[in-house]
Amino acid sequence: MPILRLGLSNPAANTDSVLYNSNANYLVSVVVANKAINATPVTKVSIWVVPPNTVQASQYAYIASNLVVEVGQSFETFRFAINSGDTIYVKTSVAQTSFSINGVSQEDSIQPENIAQTLTNKVIRGDNNTLYLESGTTGQRPASAETGYVRFNTETENLEVKVSAGWEEVGTGTGSGVTGPVGPTGASGVTGPTGATGAGPTGPTGPTGPSGGPTGPTGATGTAGPTGPSGGPTGPTGATGASGAAGATGATGPTGAASTVTGPAGPTGPTGAGPTGPTGATGAATFSGTTDATAASVTIDEVAHSAIARLVVTANGTTAYQFNSHYSGDDPTIFVLGGATIAFNLSEASHPFKLQHDIGSGFVDISTGLIHSTPSGTLTTNANAQGKTTGTLYWNVPVTAASGGYRYICASHAGMTGTITHKSLNSI
Repeated sequence: MPILRLGLSNPAANTDSVLYNSNANYLVSVVVANKAINATPVTKVSIWVVPPNTVQASQYAYIASNLVVEVGQSFETFRFAINSGDTIYVKTSVAQTSFSINGVSQEDSIQPENIAQTLTNKVIRGDNNTLYLESGTTGQRPASAETGYVRFNTETENLEVKVSAGWEEVGTGTGSGVTGPVGPTGASGVTGPTGATGAGPTGPTGPTGPSGGPTGPTGATGTAGPTGPSGGPTGPTGATGASGAAGATGATGPTGAASTVTGPAGPTGPTGAGPTGPTGATGAATFSGTTDATAASVTIDEVAHSAIARLVVTANGTTAYQFNSHYSGDDPTIFVLGGATIAFNLSEASHPFKLQHDIGSGFVDISTGLIHSTPSGTLTTNANAQGKTTGTLYWNVPVTAASGGYRYICASHAGMTGTITHKSLNSI
């Protein structure tokens, strides 16, 4: 049964990386090799299996967790089973680490008794002693086939065999042999005489039967009855009666309610001749002119962007930076969250403040994800935001950490520097 290489990965440091997404059942093991040339930092590796539809880390299967691999060493895990839909994840603390996953399929279709075995111009596969021949179109006939090679032609849907003159269909009567001569046609037989017509006479036609009985006479129409008399006569119209005396005048009704309809407005009077007064002074339009900002002693740089934390940066002479708003001591290690924005208030820094990263060849200035705002609201971005002594510096922290890490440093005093530790959401 063949061993298959299913996946390879050389992941970045401290990054959860997919080594293999399984689409079948396998018995596998993972080989890890430390390619680093320095013993520090120590290389630690983790390997775990995430089954489908799992949502909690407690449901994962860990094969190795923070296992130390020395420089130049490699090891292979024990063999373990994975099912279709499982995902193999790996993680290393040092980027110079390689992972490979090798396995044997556990599908019945590729068990030893089901694997195709190539014999002389034949492939035997299947079960129950079934023999399946090679098949294909006419254009797929193998050029190296020897005489006697049998295959199934999927275009003609017939078996065909390789003969010395080419290909010939089997069992269809289309062989290439010579057709024999047609034999002579035999003589026609004598036509027999036509039989005589019978001599019996044709019988007479019978008489037509009588029609139905006669139709009876139509009966006489009866006389109409007399019309009844009309109603009685209309009586004469009576004389018109005399007119009655006029009735007395009724009392005067009460006065109606006052009208609610407003009469039309009168014409507008002429404009007065007095002079127009002077326009008042324009109110304050700057940020510092707002009541709330003034009351809170807030400058525009402190609210220019959203940040999960605002570190107040001060200096201990020319020897160290301090972040007493969140940390204690000189040049402390500070922590940032990948994907979030953090702010550095430089109003008391008095030294040109820079952020740097090591992406594999030593520390250099960060040139992306930076915005600096002065107290009056003037913005500079990326590389131009570095080395400021006032205002606020905003940093949109990358989701994936730089391979060599991060630090802060004074542009004028190299001794004023400290480590920035990157944290990712999945490690919190």
